[in-house]
This record gives sequence, structure tokens and C-alpha cells, in this order.
Amino acid sequence: MRVAITGTTGRVGAALARHLASRHQVFPLPRSLCDLADRSSLARTLAGLDCGIFINPAGITSLESCQDDPPLAMRVNAQAPGEIAAWAASRGVRVVHFSTDYVFGGQTPGLRSETEAPEPVNVYGQSKLAGERAVLSHPGNLVLRASWIIGPEKPSFVDQIFAAALAGFPLAAVADKFSLPTFTHDLAEWVAGLIDSDASGLLHACNPGAPVSWHGLATAVVKEMKACGVIAECPEIAGQKLTEMQAFRALRPRFTAMDTRRLSAVLGQAIRPWPAALKQYVWQRCRPPGDG
Repeated sequence: MRVAITGTTGRVGAALARHLASRHQVFPLPRSLCDLADRSSLARTLAGLDCGIFINPAGITSLESCQDDPPLAMRVNAQAPGEIAAWAASRGVRVVHFSTDYVFGGQTPGLRSETEAPEPVNVYGQSKLAGERAVLSHPGNLVLRASWIIGPEKPSFVDQIFAAALAGFPLAAVADKFSLPTFTHDLAEWVAGLIDSDASGLLHACNPGAPVSWHGLATAVVKEMKACGVIAECPEIAGQKLTEMQAFRALRPRFTAMDTRRLSAVLGQAIRPWPAALKQYVWQRCRPPGDG
């Protein structure tokens, strides 16, 4: 199948392009070729494109960038996906679009289901919710909500903790905000299965398990580093409050962990819990291919 993928210099787009290339004819659409902020750039790309599946993980994901420029956030995260979906509908192309757990208000603990009403508390979440609705207004399309993406494609919070612990730097992480990580290797496998199916609508796509804070995730990282032998002892990790983070000018929801039972049912298989996925990734960091 001919599969177009936006944002292929980003973490999710790069993982999808690499993974799907062994099964499909992939057309990478990095920002240099397809700039969602530029309506004419997107129009030129779509006019010359021939594909059966259009996957759109591209977007503005910085909450502060969205807060500083709401029109740009709405252009990239909502209007452009809507234009893609309208183009696809006219040609019988299926769209797989990526969204976020930040569409939820996150005021209470627990797992958020696909049927829970979204209540975004910032411009980023508002723009992503508008993008979801634009894509799903055309039947047959699929929206995947992912959270806390980790993987080798680009450094993430996990890589920052790994590097700091390895260097012996002081560690600190927010302890009162909870979600679930998503390992790009697993995400790419799920997408491969989903595009081979007739799945449509809304799915939560993250690694399941008990909701975890950034502090809990950092603690799990250093424990795996010690088990792997790259550090002798687990360093102390200072707990921080979300309200103490002065760099966070945009409001963050506190409880956005998502229920993945629908994804598991659609795929017909159990979804790997995040501790197992994190262990694999950290051990890959500890022992890169070809090392020893």
C-alpha cells in the first residue's frame, strides 16, 4: 500500500516511516516538503500525492508555543488536518491522525476512556481537539491519542534522565502529574496492525499500566540503569510540584492517563505495559547494538 507520512523528522513520524517501509511504499513528508503552517505548501503536496493511507503525526506539540501563538496552533493542529481530511475524503484516502491526552481536563485520578468528554485547559489541547473533530467528521478515518512519547528517534524526558543520571547530575521531576508513556516501537506496531484493518474512530494508543508521574518514570529509569550495570546506585530524585515549574506558562492537566482496552480489543491482542516497554528502551540505551 502507498502510505504518506507527515512529520518524518519528528519522533513518531520517523518511527512510523522506518517501521512501515518494510511492508508498504512509504512517502515521507517532512516539514521541508509539507509545511502544515503554510496552506499553499500543504495544497501543493496534496495536489501531487497518490496514496491510499495518509498518516499525520505532525503538529505543534510545545504547550508554550501554542499559548504564545494560538492562530498558528489552530492552523497546524486543526485547520491543516481538516484540509487533509477533506482532500482524502474526495479521493477515497483513509486518514490516520495523531492527537494527545491533553484534550482532557484531568481534574480527577483514573483512566480516561474514549467516551469521556474532553475538556482541554490550554491552547494546545484545544487545537488538538479541533483537529480530531475535523478529521473524524469524515467517515472511515482514525484518530490515535498518544501520550509521553519515548523512543530512539529524538531525545525525550527519559533520555534526559538517563544522561543526567549517567553524568552524576542532580535529578528532579514533577511528582503530582500523571499519565502513561508510549514507546515508539510499540506504537509503530499498533499502527501497522490498524492500517491493515478497517478500524476507524477514536482510539487511545499508549502503553497501559498504573498511571505514573514524571518522578515515578524517572525512578523506573534509574532502577533499570542500575540493573543494567551502568550506574552503581540509584540516585535520589527530588520531587517537584507542577505549580513550582516556572517554565510551564501554559496550564497542564494533572490526570490524563488513558484506558487502552479498546485498542487491545481492536488489535485482538494484549498491549505491552509501560514498565516492560521502558525496560527494553533503557536497556537498549545501556547496551547499544554492536557494543560488546
